[in-house]
Amino acid sequence: MDQFIVFDIETTGFQPETNRITEIGAIKVIEGKIVEKFSELINPEVQIPEEITALTGISNTLVKDRPTINEVLPRFIEFCDGYDVMGHNIIFDFSFIKANALKQKLRFDKAGIDTLFIARTFLNHLEKRSLGFLCNHYQITRINEHRAYDDALATYQLFKMLKKDFYCEEKKDLFVARPLHFKPQKIEPITEKQERFLQHLVTKNKVKLVKPIKEFTKSEASRQIDLIINQHGNESAI
Repeated sequence: MDQFIVFDIETTGFQPETNRITEIGAIKVIEGKIVEKFSELINPEVQIPEEITALTGISNTLVKDRPTINEVLPRFIEFCDGYDVMGHNIIFDFSFIKANALKQKLRFDKAGIDTLFIARTFLNHLEKRSLGFLCNHYQITRINEHRAYDDALATYQLFKMLKKDFYCEEKKDLFVARPLHFKPQKIEPITEKQERFLQHLVTKNKVKLVKPIKEFTKSEASRQIDLIINQHGNESAI
């Protein structure tokens, strides 16, 4: 019988070592039935980029009085204790939880089922295999798209549809949890040269950054410099 945690997260970006979690949503499934849910907005303690707010609806105002990941994560890990996990592109969500668990010296060693991997195996004829596209394909209703709890619930509904359509003895391993692995990347601080150049670009073009320049990593600074030059032209350079 199905017995696992289906979860989804929302974040300020795509790098688990440096970006922050803004929401965790999950359901606990036992013997094929949803028996408990977990849904928490999280104060990331940094500014949420405007494009992320436009996508998710999660704004700085919405999370300013919410608990931080240091408060929420131990509760979520306890919620998951003893269960495998599931997600759509599960390694993305797992990597953020694992990275934050490592920072708090907590354990989050899990096996997981990936509905994206299943969909890529059986539905490679479709134009896309994103959660939204597959929900439309299977007529799965999401009340709040790109919100963690609703996406977790939709992921479980998608899993049931995929299992109904494609489960067989030869492919049963695709529907079984496999060990998940995440190795944090080495984080290098912003260089002095990057810091001076980025400060020049920010001042010249009146750009608002999501956090102080000194808190940027080397790779983040490089991406931010490229972004500003692409948006404002080469005349931005010194």
